[in-house]
Amino acid sequence: MSQEANNTEPKLLGLMAQFDDPDSLLAACEKVRKAGYTKTDAYTPFPLHGIDEALGIKPTILPWIVLTLGIMGGFAGLGLQYVTNAEWYPFIISAKPVWSLPANIPVIFELVILHAAIAVFIGMLFLNKLPTFSNPLFRVPEFARATDDKFFLTIDVNDDKYKPNKTRDLLDGCVGQTGVIEVFEDPSPAELPKIIKFIGIGATVCALIPPILLWRAYYQTSTVPRINPIRDMDIQLRGDTQTVSPVFADGRTMRPRIPGTVARGDWVDPIMLTGIVPEVEEQNVVFLQDEEAPVEGNEKPAEEEKPAEGKPAEEKPADENPEADKPMAEEKPAEDKPTEGDGPAQPEEPEPNWVKIAPISVTRATVERGRNRYNIYCSVCHGLAGDGDGLVAQRALQLEQPTWIPPTNLHTDYLLTQPDGKLYNTITHGIRKMKGYGDQIPAEDRWAIVTYVRALQKTRTGTPEEIPAVEMKELEIKGQ
Repeated sequence: MSQEANNTEPKLLGLMAQFDDPDSLLAACEKVRKAGYTKTDAYTPFPLHGIDEALGIKPTILPWIVLTLGIMGGFAGLGLQYVTNAEWYPFIISAKPVWSLPANIPVIFELVILHAAIAVFIGMLFLNKLPTFSNPLFRVPEFARATDDKFFLTIDVNDDKYKPNKTRDLLDGCVGQTGVIEVFEDPSPAELPKIIKFIGIGATVCALIPPILLWRAYYQTSTVPRINPIRDMDIQLRGDTQTVSPVFADGRTMRPRIPGTVARGDWVDPIMLTGIVPEVEEQNVVFLQDEEAPVEGNEKPAEEEKPAEGKPAEEKPADENPEADKPMAEEKPAEDKPTEGDGPAQPEEPEPNWVKIAPISVTRATVERGRNRYNIYCSVCHGLAGDGDGLVAQRALQLEQPTWIPPTNLHTDYLLTQPDGKLYNTITHGIRKMKGYGDQIPAEDRWAIVTYVRALQKTRTGTPEEIPAVEMKELEIKGQ
């Protein structure tokens, strides 16, 4: 009877000492390690610096496992890219080599990180012998405070230095210990409960059903429509391309674009975009004005027209426009022809009905905007003052480029008589060596540049009374 009782008695696994503070635990670990014990462990509510050295725990091989798997992942990514790019699909793109190491670094790096992360996760579980369904320490009531405010040190009974009485006396002699507890093996059976086994088998069978159904649908044909609980994405009221529609009279589902329509918010006045007006209209030329007095270019009646300041008296009136009187095209005055840097003579064509003044509200902010855009796009060739001596032009003259055409001096008489619409058209589409800036500069900014060019011209031909900004500047200088 006593033999049966001894067989059912729990097996002793080791001794565990309890401490109230981390310093006492560290001192006890040092004492146990110096006594020659190697199968020991410590448990703390928080990471404790120096606990590994105090217990004599050797570095784990987990970093080497991570390094090995990372190197394997890097070579796997390198080999995969080499086989696919250099062997299976050797396409030459933009004269680049079919395989080069720098272009493959990102994939190599990602696979190194992936394999290293997998090594850390699986290696940690393997080295710690996880997962386990039970731990004997969980049966010790005092150990529940290991995650709160108590510190514990255990010595395994299988340690070579373990002696029941001697080991207990060693732990009892540790400073700060509050008790020595025996840890016994868990007597509960190690096998999984049958209900857990049945649930696991059922879950495995259920997990195999979707792959089997997918395999069957992929390799077999069926005349029965597939099960589709959400049919809105497959069956919906829509017009497919190149199909017949009973809705429209012509029977076509694809509808042609309605002529003359534009997207909402995209409509812009054609005069603003082209600089051409459909009818001959005389306009007042105002280069600078106060912000409270916007320009009303095409709305002035003909009888209120005033001659443009700074323009020659022989300027051709509107009724002599070549488009209005085509037979007079060959009698165009000499001052209306280009005089600087023009190419070979072109056949005379009727001039469009250019806008004579910019169709925008001209304020000080407009002129300042035009100056900013002019300095960015135009001054490199035409110069800051418009004399055609920009840095690009000076460099071309120094290099004596044979095909170089000097930029036009914006203060020539020919440009003084040109309507604003023609200057705008030149900025938009370019002329001779000058490229067009229609794709780079918005329409309003192009008109602002035209306004600023007119202001530059007025600095040579105008008077302070004609340019309020100049007049105010002179008054400020005199007042000082």
